[in-house]
Amino acid sequence: MKIGQTVAMAVLAIGGSVLAWYHVASQVYYPTLQLRAPEGFTYSVVQDPTGERQACGAANDRFLEPVRAQCKDCKVLYARCLRHLDESERVLVSQNAALGYVVLSPGMHMAISGPKARLRAVCDRIADDMVSRGYSSAACIYPRGPQAPAGQ
Repeated sequence: MKIGQTVAMAVLAIGGSVLAWYHVASQVYYPTLQLRAPEGFTYSVVQDPTGERQACGAANDRFLEPVRAQCKDCKVLYARCLRHLDESERVLVSQNAALGYVVLSPGMHMAISGPKARLRAVCDRIADDMVSRGYSSAACIYPRGPQAPAGQ
């Protein structure tokens, strides 16, 4: 092999490695999870994206640890790291997410569904509990518009 070909192959290999590194470094992973409580409530959570798959899994684990300690009968429906959010998850993290009851806290959006008569109280209780456990802030956002549950 000639020196020119060797240099060209080395440049291509290095260039390919650099491009691959930038591709991996630009990946984002969204920690998402869904829980079902025995009282009939479902909690869908999207946390801030991470740049590493392992950090994403760790974020889900950190979120679930106190939940599992407080709610032994809660069922984790899924805890996953998504590369792209589906439509419902995109709506949840959008600035217009008040289609239902949503708890907002830095780094986390949680949609709550379940028995309509108790949604507001459950949402408020979760936000208050998060603040009492050390979150810098948490607030319940109530539904607005024609899609708001009756009586709210």
